[in-house]
Amino acid sequence: MFMLRRKRSYWILVAVLLLVLLILGIVPALQGYSAGEVVATMLPYLLIFGLILGGLPVVQRWQLRRVYQHTPSLQQEQTHEFSEAGFRMSNPLSNTLVRWDAFLEVVETKEFILLYISRSMAYFLPKRAIQDPGQLQELRSLLNRELGGRAAKLRLLAA
Repeated sequence: MFMLRRKRSYWILVAVLLLVLLILGIVPALQGYSAGEVVATMLPYLLIFGLILGGLPVVQRWQLRRVYQHTPSLQQEQTHEFSEAGFRMSNPLSNTLVRWDAFLEVVETKEFILLYISRSMAYFLPKRAIQDPGQLQELRSLLNRELGGRAAKLRLLAA
């Protein structure tokens, strides 16, 4: 859901749906219909729009599950390494080093550390993979050191 909310298209969709609902409510009210009639007119649209907005995260999870099932390198155990050189992710099938300059933004949420290489694409590290709280603090220090000069690129939403 966090990734979905970052997309401009999501917010455009929400704005359009709210505008349609507003028009569906205001026009009949201005024509003298009672509140009950206005609500009765809007109810099917509210249900449909609710299903659309509620279904977006479900569709996104389904798409991600399909990508995972059809990508052998994602099904392997991943090793994440952070150093002055950058972020390295490796498994038996691949080895990737992303230098710090490649990251547009780093965001820490309650569950993940997200390393954005574009507005809508991020490498992610589940925080549950870091057993020692000291290691998490070391990682935060490294991120601050490597991205600190670009303060806008580092956001810690949860400490």
